[in-house]
Amino acid sequence: MRFKLSTPSPLAMSAAAVLALSASALAQSDACSSATLIGDGVYSGTTVVATHDGFSGCGSSDLSPDVWYKLVADTAKSLVVTTCGGANWDTVLAIHTGCPATTANAVACNDDAPGCGNQSYVEWTMTPGQTYYIRVSGYGGSTGPFTINVSFQEPPPPPPPPTRGPDVWIEDFTDIAYYDTAGNIAAFAVGTDACNQGDAPAEWQSANNRHPVIAQNLYRLKGGRFEQLGQSWLKHGFASTNSNACGSCQTPPGGGSQLGLACSDAYGAGLNGGQNNLGPRSQVNPATGVFPYPYSAPAFTGNIARRIQVATADVTPSQNAGALYFAECQYITQDDAQWGNGLNNASYRRVNFNTPTTGQPAWSNPVFAAAIVRQQNAIRAWGANDSTVVTNNIDYPEQGITPTSPRITGRFIVASKATNNNNGTWTYEYAVENVNSDRAGGMFSVALPPHAVVSNVGFHSVPTHSGEPFSNTAWTSAVGTYDITWRTQTYAVNPNANALRWGTLYNFRFTADVAPSTGQITLGLFKPAQSATLPSALLGDGVVPDPTVCIGDFNRDGGFDGSDIAAFFSAWQDAVPAADTNSDGGIDGSDIQVFFERWTASSC
Repeated sequence: MRFKLSTPSPLAMSAAAVLALSASALAQSDACSSATLIGDGVYSGTTVVATHDGFSGCGSSDLSPDVWYKLVADTAKSLVVTTCGGANWDTVLAIHTGCPATTANAVACNDDAPGCGNQSYVEWTMTPGQTYYIRVSGYGGSTGPFTINVSFQEPPPPPPPPTRGPDVWIEDFTDIAYYDTAGNIAAFAVGTDACNQGDAPAEWQSANNRHPVIAQNLYRLKGGRFEQLGQSWLKHGFASTNSNACGSCQTPPGGGSQLGLACSDAYGAGLNGGQNNLGPRSQVNPATGVFPYPYSAPAFTGNIARRIQVATADVTPSQNAGALYFAECQYITQDDAQWGNGLNNASYRRVNFNTPTTGQPAWSNPVFAAAIVRQQNAIRAWGANDSTVVTNNIDYPEQGITPTSPRITGRFIVASKATNNNNGTWTYEYAVENVNSDRAGGMFSVALPPHAVVSNVGFHSVPTHSGEPFSNTAWTSAVGTYDITWRTQTYAVNPNANALRWGTLYNFRFTADVAPSTGQITLGLFKPAQSATLPSALLGDGVVPDPTVCIGDFNRDGGFDGSDIAAFFSAWQDAVPAADTNSDGGIDGSDIQVFFERWTASSC
């Protein structure tokens, strides 16, 4: 039995009976809320007399008449729905996780499936217990009779247990290309050559979601700040050449549908920048490598859509004296990720913007300026070019493809530094890169000693574009008594808020009248945990304002008086680390004794 089926009727039919029925015996539903309960099988219906009851976000179908089916999964299998061969008009299919149907709860949507004409194909890896709603509609208001084929498929098995599993990495960047400028935005693409250093072939299949997707990014180091300037949509891999750029290639049994051992496969900038084969990042789980295929995406116009988009002021040489630029590319692919080898799939390389061809924009001639740095995220370039930068990984368990699957290591990288302003203040600068966290980052906090004076609070994020659903609204900041915290909207309020999602880097900065020390920062996760055993916030090491204080002069005003007593007890009641005056790791009565000893003696 593949699904647990239920209806509100006390005379509900058995699951086996439902599976045996064809749609001719089922009344189709015109509303999502009363969707017809089905299992796997072939079902016929029509949208000719239907009304509109949903928004799926693809195929210009949001105002089209639609009909609805539903099912409830009890296993983590792939739900496949198709009208291929089942209609003679332009259909659109979507899978939703809730009613009313919106683009936010649409997990898969397709208008024209490859090799299927104007017919549609959607696929989604299901979560046990989740109800899925199937919407059948048409392009631009099209209607007609249809037959849908609904099937539940086991996900492709992983390769045999090797020593290291599929282990995809980037051997080199082949080229970098400038495409066009629209307004104040320029578009670029980076070519990549990937290798397999594992002990089993990696899947490179073109007709499903068992192939890599490739993200491209551009960064700038300027004035002591390392920022992400732009990002692309995802190039979808389609076939491997199994070449010899990384060793003696062992041709795999699957030929071009696999990347063999010690084999390489190159996509030049022309392919990685090919707009028709660029899909949204928002549909990819970077921890598991799972994504819907065919992917759904709004139509594009113009030469900059979907490519790396960068503000021209950020790459104009005359406006960025002394700046260093870095391109980064990252591969995400299912078998590699699910073998736990998805943390070495990014590489970076320095880029110069050289003198352009006569008549071309100043930013139109990017060239590589140094050798590639393999299996490292671009944030590492900051510390490689500034010895005062401290860089650390923050790792935590991410949910696997099912609740019982092995958990996958999710990773953020935090880099930080403090600069002495020689006026009694220090500027603190933080960069946080999300390597493969599907839960994303939604809060960043740095502890402050009591009564620290903070100013010049700043935030920087890289914008999404070309129809990605995510907000670009800046995070809000708040300076509290004992910390400074930045937040985006919560997932419950806005699932498409401007969270720190995979393949992106955000910046946080402020000035404080406190010298630096090594301490902890806190990173809150955006998406809710699927299990009570998974964390909601992460702790990492970095450069922070020194949390220690002069114990007697607890409020740091230069005197020893009653205000120090009030400041100490406020911190002690809140269990602030600074109130641990005896440094034993706890906040208790012995700390009160130490405080009064120092306060009475007017000493630290």
